[in-house]
Amino acid sequence: MMLPHTAVLEITAQCNHRCVFCCCPWEHSVSKPKAEMDTNEWKQIITAYRTRGVRYVTFTGGEATLRDDLPEIMDYAYKLGFTVGLVTNGRAVTTKLLEFLQPRKVLLSISVPGIDTFKEHTGVDNIEHVLSLFDECKKNGVNTVANIAVTKKNLAELYENISIPILHGADYVLLNRFLPGGRGMENTDLLLTVDEINEMLDVAESVLERAGLNGHVGTELPYCIIKNPKKYERLKIASTCGAAKGFFVTDPAGGIKVCNHSPENLCNWREIDKLATNEYWLRFITRSYRPKMCDGCNYTDICDGGCREAAHVANGSVSANDPCFGIL
Repeated sequence: MMLPHTAVLEITAQCNHRCVFCCCPWEHSVSKPKAEMDTNEWKQIITAYRTRGVRYVTFTGGEATLRDDLPEIMDYAYKLGFTVGLVTNGRAVTTKLLEFLQPRKVLLSISVPGIDTFKEHTGVDNIEHVLSLFDECKKNGVNTVANIAVTKKNLAELYENISIPILHGADYVLLNRFLPGGRGMENTDLLLTVDEINEMLDVAESVLERAGLNGHVGTELPYCIIKNPKKYERLKIASTCGAAKGFFVTDPAGGIKVCNHSPENLCNWREIDKLATNEYWLRFITRSYRPKMCDGCNYTDICDGGCREAAHVANGSVSANDPCFGIL
């Protein structure tokens, strides 16, 4: 059983923020946190994935930096030849950790969900520290991504929200439109409309063009809602789902999921060969999950009708409509 080239490792469910947009399934009232694997088991997983075609690992959570053994596990992955990434809210990131990341060429993705609205989104007044991390990373040769979750609360300041991390040294921009899931299920009023999604794209393209940098939208968009798809030269926009094809997720207890939005635990990592016949996994592999509303569309070769797992969480099925078309 060969696996997608990228594994996202959710090594802990612990977090020191309370983000209103959090999509981690265990943050939803019906999904309880599970026991977390120890250092040795994470090393076993990483070894197993290396032999099955995985070449990139991204550490996330929860908040990955809350695990004391994070450097040890990342170093193990690096020494096995993986390209390593780390997604963090930045609150527990120290100079010592940055000094560890630099020689291992770890790509550091830092969440910046607002400037003036940072505390409103996260529950923590930490924007100055986060911006200082971009400065320090630029100075010390650590490549960074400004990871921006876009909601109704921060759309009005999006130009500044992208520009200011770039001015502090961010090398790249990742936009994630708010999607329901986890704690976000309690805050569905933050969802962007189709017009607001296009505003998000236009603002991002404008900033990136002026800065001479690139970025991409992290969750796929229905191609039909993008008003002028050919205008975006700096901002990469995908309309096909990469789950189970380009990447997959391992949760804190070792469960395999198609993506981080998914509440579906398909099997334990020790039973990974079962994925070859797992009906849910195969729906993503074969792309047999498009919504009925897409029947007859001319773009089905390049579009999956939006985020399939967001549709699942919000509207009950991986073949339901993307939340941008409304929540049932």
